[in-house]
Amino acid sequence: MLIDAHLHLWDPARLRYDWLSHVPSIAGPHALAEWAALGLPIEQAVFVQADCDPAQALDEVDWVAGLADRVPVGGIVAFAPLERGAGAQAAIDALAARPLVRGVRRSVQNEPLAFVTDSDHLDGMVRAAKAGFSLDICARAPQLQDVAHALDHLYAAEPHAVTVLDHLGKPDIATHGGDIQAEGWADALARLARFPNLACKISGLTTQARWDGWRVEDLRPYIDHVLACFGAGRCLFGGDWPVVDLAGGYPAWLAVFQDIAAGWTQPERDAVCRQTARRVYRLGGE
Repeated sequence: MLIDAHLHLWDPARLRYDWLSHVPSIAGPHALAEWAALGLPIEQAVFVQADCDPAQALDEVDWVAGLADRVPVGGIVAFAPLERGAGAQAAIDALAARPLVRGVRRSVQNEPLAFVTDSDHLDGMVRAAKAGFSLDICARAPQLQDVAHALDHLYAAEPHAVTVLDHLGKPDIATHGGDIQAEGWADALARLARFPNLACKISGLTTQARWDGWRVEDLRPYIDHVLACFGAGRCLFGGDWPVVDLAGGYPAWLAVFQDIAAGWTQPERDAVCRQTARRVYRLGGE
């Protein structure tokens, strides 16, 4: 059994998601029935905000929280407008009043490099950490050096902050295949692993590869490197459904993950599949 640390749900009839217009194959509603029908060995999941209209971010949280008695959602990573600095405090306070919210995310993957280290964004990160939230960081490989600078600032201000790098920092596997040295990704990951309270999600890799032709051999070196840098105690599994449907679907990704994990020790599998997520997102259970 797994804890899926990266689950999305969306309903375009309820909330607005402008980005879905770019991926029409997954632009329809993805909610309870479809996820349950996959029959996955998931004991608990963490919902991660799906970039709806920022004005509807609290509506997204309340909608998902209302599903928690029917879906094993043990925690929510909500959107927070961290780039507003002090202006983000009201949103952070509103999220703090919602008990299922364990973390926040302001995705930076499509923002210019200067966004990550902007003083207001850094201030927003510190404010969210001081409120007791973990911070998910969704950034691409060329942004990882700036992420390291941002974490230097964050941990100087809040040494006990908990942070999570989504999707291994989004290496461009489609272009570079299994070459982990491309884009400086391998060195950047090793640099980030020096932050002891940063965890890394093993997720989103098939959509970083060629959607219609990825190979296990392209993905394995990235997972091996992250495990070597972070250790199993700071790695956690994520399905990234339904985005994963762009590149073969959840069952195919899960099969690859399980094949690679078969070579790990049982304590390593326990950590990546359950224990790290339980600790990072303060989930119930064993």
